[in-house]
Amino acid sequence: MLLNFKNLFSILCNKKIQQYLHKKKSFYTSLIVRYSETDAMSYSHHSNYLKYYEVGRLDWLKKIGFSYFEMEKNNIILPVVETKTVFRKPAFFEDKLKIKTTLLNPPSYSLEFQYEIFKNKILINEGYTKLIFLNKKNNKPIRCPKNILDAIGNF
Repeated sequence: MLLNFKNLFSILCNKKIQQYLHKKKSFYTSLIVRYSETDAMSYSHHSNYLKYYEVGRLDWLKKIGFSYFEMEKNNIILPVVETKTVFRKPAFFEDKLKIKTTLLNPPSYSLEFQYEIFKNKILINEGYTKLIFLNKKNNKPIRCPKNILDAIGNF
């Protein structure tokens, strides 16, 4: 039986081999800093960056063909379990930001994303999140569903 690359990739169990073969998948999302996201100094408040990451992450999922809403209807949730943020320069009210969201590793029980936020092509923020796949009914970890693995492998 001949296996094509996609099938071979999806059946590999050795994570080191998967990581070697994995090409990082990135998408860009744009947004404008809203007034409600700023503090008294007109800076985008630091707490908003996690929300910006979520905007990028949800758009990333949509671009590979998945709706987080539909995943939840199928009893799959993705809570954030780890995050890191590095602030380089501030963003202000009405700044146009571009968020680069990158999947770092092939998913197993978790998804790891890197974020780079740009203002006028200048890197102003870097971040990282790790999310785990959970069964919504019992809150137990599950493996990344095959249809999501296949969608990632197809682009």
